[in-house]
Amino acid sequence: MAGIKAFVDSCNGTLSGVPERYMMPNGAADVSRYAVLPIVDVASESFERDLVDACTKYGMFYVKNHGIHTEDVMRCALEFFNSPSEDKMRYYTEEIFTSVRYCTSMMPSKEEKLEWHDHLQMWLKEESLGVHPWPAFPASYRDVGSEYARNIFKLGKRMLLVMSEGLGLRSNRLLEAFAEMVLLTRANFYPACPNPRQALGMEGHTDSGGLTFVLQDGVGGLQLKQGEDWYNVRPLEGMLVVNMGDQLEVLSNGRYKSILHRVMVNSKSSRLSVGAFLGPSLDAEISPIPELVSQESPAKYRSRTYRDYMHEVYTEHFSGKNVYVA
Repeated sequence: MAGIKAFVDSCNGTLSGVPERYMMPNGAADVSRYAVLPIVDVASESFERDLVDACTKYGMFYVKNHGIHTEDVMRCALEFFNSPSEDKMRYYTEEIFTSVRYCTSMMPSKEEKLEWHDHLQMWLKEESLGVHPWPAFPASYRDVGSEYARNIFKLGKRMLLVMSEGLGLRSNRLLEAFAEMVLLTRANFYPACPNPRQALGMEGHTDSGGLTFVLQDGVGGLQLKQGEDWYNVRPLEGMLVVNMGDQLEVLSNGRYKSILHRVMVNSKSSRLSVGAFLGPSLDAEISPIPELVSQESPAKYRSRTYRDYMHEVYTEHFSGKNVYVA
């Protein structure tokens, strides 16, 4: 399966409807509301206080003055998706933990209905960025991707130190729980869709890792759920969208909560995003940190490894929140 972009391109502008396999049973209605989210300024004197407040009260927020060159990594991702299908298919696989994976939707061989996107996914470790088997095209991907990943690791570690203190813990306690942390990067391409009400770029879900950092173009389409309602997340130029993932919800025993979100498509423009999911070691046993568990606040979640969690996300639990409640 070459992907939804290849299919749309092959129609040469004649595609008038959504193929049956991509028609979601609960299509998306138009949403006019916009979420009001805080902006956390890394360069501000109030950075630490603002970060903890945003994590505790919102779970999703913008980050500015982060020092990351967003344009280069977005350009590389777009060049990859615009490359010939036969070149991209060299990386096509449904293997979850392979170093480089090009695929469509989540797990096409297991999904009844497919999401309207293709993705390029990579598992990265900070100490081995230089020897990681980066895609061969574009030629700049290795240098650009390595720099981007290093900066995400740096920013993520700084934030985790602050977030740990926000829980009343030692500053390095969350870093200890993450152990040899990994970074899952995932570039997503959403072609224009002839009937956006019948398809979804991504179904409603919470993120699998600890902290998610999202770059998005100006097209829009990201939505979050607050209460029973969906809200658009407005793209703000040069800013990252950051949200809590399931691993942090479990480790914090529910103090930091992962946020349900989804991606809409539109009929006029394609959309590109690059997500970076900072998570614990794949073999780390993730459960509530003991210091946050007491008789008054018992453990709310059961333990499992990050690897087992990821396997379920890709093979069984394609949408919603996938945490084991105690």
